[in-house]
Amino acid sequence: IARIKQELPSESELVQLEQGIARLQATLDEGDKQLEEFNANQRRISEGYSELSQGWTQYYQQEAEAFAQLDSAQAQLDQSEQQIANARTQLDDSTSEYESGLKEYSSNERKAASELSDAAQIIADARADVDSLDPPDIYVLDRTKNYGVASLEADSERIDNIAQVFPLIFFLVAALVALTTMTRMVDEDRIVIGTYKALGYSKMRITGKYLFYAGAASIIGAIVGIAILSQVLPATISKAYAIIYNVPAQPLPLPIDWPSALLSAGMGVGVTLVATFAAMWATLREQPASLMLPRAPKAGKRIFLERIGLLWNNLSFSWKVTMRNILRYKKRLFMTVIGIAGCTALLLTGFGLHDAIWDIIDKHFDNVVKYHVVVRVDDDASEESRSQLVGEMERDLGATMSARAADLNKQVGSDAEDPKGVTVTVFEDADAFSKLIATRTRTTGQDIPLDRDSVVVSEKLAKTLHVGVGDTIKVYDQDEIGNAEGEGVPLRVTGVMEYYVGSAILLGSGAYEQAYEALPNYNSYYADCTQDRDKRSEAASRLHDLGYVQTVSYNDETIDSYRTMLQSVNMIVVVLVVAAAALAFIVLYNLTNINIMERRREIASLKVLGFTVHEVDAYVFREIVILTVLGALIGLLLGIGMESFVVESAEVDYVMFGRDIHPLSFGLAFVLTIGFSLLVMFAMRFKLRAVNMAESLKSVD
Repeated sequence: IARIKQELPSESELVQLEQGIARLQATLDEGDKQLEEFNANQRRISEGYSELSQGWTQYYQQEAEAFAQLDSAQAQLDQSEQQIANARTQLDDSTSEYESGLKEYSSNERKAASELSDAAQIIADARADVDSLDPPDIYVLDRTKNYGVASLEADSERIDNIAQVFPLIFFLVAALVALTTMTRMVDEDRIVIGTYKALGYSKMRITGKYLFYAGAASIIGAIVGIAILSQVLPATISKAYAIIYNVPAQPLPLPIDWPSALLSAGMGVGVTLVATFAAMWATLREQPASLMLPRAPKAGKRIFLERIGLLWNNLSFSWKVTMRNILRYKKRLFMTVIGIAGCTALLLTGFGLHDAIWDIIDKHFDNVVKYHVVVRVDDDASEESRSQLVGEMERDLGATMSARAADLNKQVGSDAEDPKGVTVTVFEDADAFSKLIATRTRTTGQDIPLDRDSVVVSEKLAKTLHVGVGDTIKVYDQDEIGNAEGEGVPLRVTGVMEYYVGSAILLGSGAYEQAYEALPNYNSYYADCTQDRDKRSEAASRLHDLGYVQTVSYNDETIDSYRTMLQSVNMIVVVLVVAAAALAFIVLYNLTNINIMERRREIASLKVLGFTVHEVDAYVFREIVILTVLGALIGLLLGIGMESFVVESAEVDYVMFGRDIHPLSFGLAFVLTIGFSLLVMFAMRFKLRAVNMAESLKSVD
């Protein structure tokens, strides 16, 4: 303990030690403060480094942008310097050009002033000339001058002409049917009519009953016909003409022409009532006692065929009976023959009208016109160019024949007719032109020679003007709108030729020179064409490239146009054939039915005598076949005149229809009539078989 006590520090050492510890503690506290300041400074340094890094990054970015802007500015500066250099060059050139132009202006100023002075004088003179002119002619053209409107009007006129003819045929057949039907009805009611007369009823009272029946039936038929056919037929015709024209389709129901409808209905009802009154009047003339008895059968008598022994003796019994029955009932004979003849005539008229219209193309462009192309040149084309054209036509069109002519639009008239538009073709060489167009008469086929003094007119034009060979016509000039002007020059007709499309005059150069005291400008070239149709367009283009060629017109284009236009005619023919078929069926059915009803007792007697079904059919239908053939033959003869009348009525001034009916049309009209007859006989076979022998042979007394 003592040693430890000795080793222990003294009090002063402890004090020093405590003081040292205190100083050390203070030093430690100061070190902590400095450490904290160091750490704070370290953080500020780190933040400074971060800000410095961001600053350098921004510096480098701005430095790059600055260098880019400097480069762009330098480029713009270089470009501006180049533009300034170019502008200085242009300025130098413009200055030089301006100085040159100024010198030229100065040198030409006096010349221009002189020319302006002369031009001003010319304008003043022209103004004076204009002021001295007469007032201009003013033309007001309505839509009838339009080609489409005029064409539609001509087609409508053609249909109108046809419509004025055929109703007469239908009314005649309607009268025949009404007369036959009402005669049969009156004959069946003769006992009732006799009873009425015996009871004191007046003739008009009795007649009124049947007139009321016939009138009611005809009025109902007229109403049905107006209601249906006024919608069907116009729509059919309009659809047919829509092939040619852009006809707007009218909404149904179509408007009805009430005056025409009432006139048609009145005529139909009137025809029926007149036929009924005629049948009643013939019956009411008899006495009541005779009317209350069945009509006595017609007495048999010798016929004229019995006087021809060679023929009559070689006929079988059935044929002898048939011939006697045909001539025994003359009223039925005439009615059947007239009805069948009307049907056949109507059929032949329809087919003949088709032939007449389609012959326009075939006869005109095959028999009359021999050229295929017409080339027109400018009026001021030189003779050298015109001579060159002939060679070009031979090379491009394959033309082996050509003729030069002048086509002039003129007006032509006579003392009896007003002027009408016509194409006057003045040919230069008669021999060359006669090879490209056939000039002959239609009826005799006699050739009409062409020479320098020829004045040959188309047949339709001659008929319209009522002129012939040796007569004089006047040719007038034509103004801009197609009106005749001037006094006109007289020309003596030397021939009337067959011609179908258009109105034409073929004039020799000598006749033209004598009339006008000058030669025309031959601006048209007529030629044949052996070039294929698919290559003609290219040939026409090559001719147009010559510069002086105005038009190249092919007949094939005209033919195709006409064929399209004439498609509408087929629909009219169909309407006529359907109407004729309906009339034939009605007439034959009505007459055959009456024939069977009148001869029930006779047919029943034949059955009792042992005639077979086929023999009875042949006994009755043989008469119908003979009358049908006879009526069809007469109808063919009537159809020739009717077709001629219809064709002439349906023609317009611009064209002439064909005048020939083809053999096929005769054959079709005859065969269709026989076919309708066979169809009626097939339908009436069942009525023949329904005849009851016991009922038919009962006495009516």
